[in-house]
Amino acid sequence: MKWLALAALMLAAPSLAQQPPAWFAPSFLDIREDLAEAAKEGRRLMVYFHQDGCPYCKRLVEVNFRDAAIVGKMRRHFMTIDVNIFGDREVTWTDGRRMPEKQFAALMKVRFTPTLVFFDDRGEIAHRIDGYLPPEEFLAELESLL
Repeated sequence: MKWLALAALMLAAPSLAQQPPAWFAPSFLDIREDLAEAAKEGRRLMVYFHQDGCPYCKRLVEVNFRDAAIVGKMRRHFMTIDVNIFGDREVTWTDGRRMPEKQFAALMKVRFTPTLVFFDDRGEIAHRIDGYLPPEEFLAELESLL
């Protein structure tokens, strides 16, 4: 019976594959700093909104974020950070307001996951991808931003 409980616990635990890839930028979640850093590097900021246990987030990480063409384009043109829509890490918005991740997700009108929000250099939303797109469609969306 113990093995059954252990198996259930392991299945309920968030998969490591859902964690953002190592090539995501480290961030203190100060969006002002992230925008400035991205601009300094000639890139734009992209925020990946996710939640633990989300099957489409898992697919995005395991498929799209491992596709060489997608990863190359993202690393070259975007500084990418992650936000958990139910998380409590503190985010600082462009106007200096501080809030937990979950409040920031609400401010960005994230309704489901995954959601990717692309910002221009002024901190305005330039584009968003709501939901999972297969690699070919995802790559086309990225290319439309360049």
